[in-house]
Amino acid sequence: MANQMAMSRRCPRCKTIGKMYKSHARNKFEKLMGALTSVLVKYRCHQCNWRGYMIKAFKNQSRFAHWMTIFGTLGAVAIAIYFLPKILIKFVSVFANR
Repeated sequence: MANQMAMSRRCPRCKTIGKMYKSHARNKFEKLMGALTSVLVKYRCHQCNWRGYMIKAFKNQSRFAHWMTIFGTLGAVAIAIYFLPKILIKFVSVFANR
């Protein structure tokens, strides 16, 4: 196993600090999530074995910039959820009429 450096993050389950490590994707959904967003990162706690997504902490980023990154990502996801069904319906209707 590669030597990993612990993150100074607090585990949401057991509340310990310094036991969080980045976790590798285990299935296709986790690989897809990793490919779609660079802001959400999969972490695992070595204390209680919790696994889940946390927002990536960027080095030298102010608190304001951090929250703007989060809101920008949420806005992009909301836009995609709103427009994707409409685009798919249009796409299917164009190819169904051929």
